Amino acid sequence: MKICGFIIAALVLAVTPLAGAWAQDFPAKPVRFVVPYAAGGSGDLLARLLGEKLSALWGQQVVVDNKPGAGGMIGTEFAARADADGYTLYLATDGPLTIAASLHRHVPYDWKRDFAPVSMIAVGYQVLIVSPKLPARTLQEFVALAKDQPGALNYASIGIGTAPHLAAELFKSLARVDLAHVPYRGSSAQAITALIAGDVAMFMVGTSTAVPFIANGNVRALAVTADKRLDSLPDVPTFAEAGLPGVDVHIWFAVLVPAATPPVIVRKLNADIARAVADPDYHKALEVRGFKAQSMSPEELAAFLEKDYVKFRDLIGKLKLQVD
Repeated sequence: MKICGFIIAALVLAVTPLAGAWAQDFPAKPVRFVVPYAAGGSGDLLARLLGEKLSALWGQQVVVDNKPGAGGMIGTEFAARADADGYTLYLATDGPLTIAASLHRHVPYDWKRDFAPVSMIAVGYQVLIVSPKLPARTLQEFVALAKDQPGALNYASIGIGTAPHLAAELFKSLARVDLAHVPYRGSSAQAITALIAGDVAMFMVGTSTAVPFIANGNVRALAVTADKRLDSLPDVPTFAEAGLPGVDVHIWFAVLVPAATPPVIVRKLNADIARAVADPDYHKALEVRGFKAQSMSPEELAAFLEKDYVKFRDLIGKLKLQVD
């Protein structure tokens, strides 16, 4: 038994330098970056921006592979089943991961079991916008108006279980107001058009989408989910400033890999992504679109994902939402 133990120890010592050398040589061929959404959206844009930086760093092409459908679940399942060799990256967002796990009765993957966290790459925020036809000019005034007319006001979303829907429901719960849900299946543009027309009273949406409409005066912004006021919306208070600190729903984008990817490769990917995310050009490209460049260690990202999952699990359970 002692001899076997010595042999195993010797093999581990022999393999460790080889694993390190393997990681240093990685990647030795093009890397696929799976985006579970269609081309042209925010996720696709961020993947291409990061891919350009990583391509320059590695001397290897990063190929963005768009696999949209089922709210991101088709592309997510594809990435979960990919070879765990580091050559398939996956762009993660809350919808098909930390939300789908509680919202959908049947999910063809397990986000904790099937993926390994690598790094965060960007964080964004949502803003509560209202119809300019409403008299409310502050969050407090809007809450007061909603309480005076229980069920009379409504809010838009882009579908049941989407980030705008759950963010609005979280706001409703904390503000203790009754608003009717009007889902617009498709894009945020439909919801904003309805808001401008006065067909709906409120919409929670990403700042990158809303800023142009706010700047033009087409809609009125009452609060943002950021920790502090945004440079792009300096006159819009945070929810904490407006008296509702619990509305902390962020928009986030991270990189994950199939769970069995060797830890040494995960560490290499994390270090290289952190370098790319720290690039000033990457920062500027994100800022003009309402996002903040941010990286994390795999352990920090794992903790973040768990917190996000618990938050949405509890909210979805409270709302009794379930999709077959």
